[in-house]
Amino acid sequence: MALLRNLFFLFSLTVLAVASTVISIFNYDPYQAGRTIFVNFYVSFFMALAGIVAIALYFIKSRVSKEKTIYNHFWPSVRQASLFSLAATAALFLASMHILDWLTGISLLIVTALLELFFQTKKTKVK
Repeated sequence: MALLRNLFFLFSLTVLAVASTVISIFNYDPYQAGRTIFVNFYVSFFMALAGIVAIALYFIKSRVSKEKTIYNHFWPSVRQASLFSLAATAALFLASMHILDWLTGISLLIVTALLELFFQTKKTKVK
């Protein structure tokens, strides 16, 4: 039941974030918008992208995996999707400020990959 609850919460949050992103894109003029509108856009973009990627990764992992337990794939999928979305949102923000170049983009990808490798190699405590 906990997995079903987590999937429902993730799906609901994703739908709300996608709606907020679409509303931000179509209702606000970026040349006259304030900081709160940009913060709303970037946060909703991050949440929408993280939710979509997390749901996709979870279902891909659960279909490809030969294990019978599907509970072990949820939180790693959420973590990986969050890291990917954080990198994509940071790249979008840097591009909007006109400071994104190829060296900065590659550095952002390397940092994201190293963070994911750190979390994959970190051992969990067994009680």
